[in-house]
Amino acid sequence: MSPKAIETFSTFGVAVLCLALGIMALAVFFTAWSWLASRGAKPEMMAVRGVLKKDTWATVHMSGAETFERVRFIGFTNTEGLKTHLPYDLNGMVILEDPEGRRYLVRAKAIRMIVIAPAAGGGGSKEA
Repeated sequence: MSPKAIETFSTFGVAVLCLALGIMALAVFFTAWSWLASRGAKPEMMAVRGVLKKDTWATVHMSGAETFERVRFIGFTNTEGLKTHLPYDLNGMVILEDPEGRRYLVRAKAIRMIVIAPAAGGGGSKEA
């Protein structure tokens, strides 16, 4: 082979090597980013000032005939931000928890009404 051909192939080889190293570096970066994002993935907290707090117990009426008695809102699933392992169908689900610790995921669109009982000992009118 002529020296010109060797120089051309070596230049082409360096370009291919740089491209391969760039792809590998990006793959490592996005893998690390995905790992860090999924490590801290928690349900988003749901709070409405003065109404729904962390320990507020409520009755949730669904659009069907189903009712969840004495549950509290833990949060909701949100897969729009970063990549998660949840399917798209589970996006926007509300997480409810009952006193025994069972958790329910229900569609936010299916909630028809939320009834919040008054706090125990909460200054209501007393009749004799």
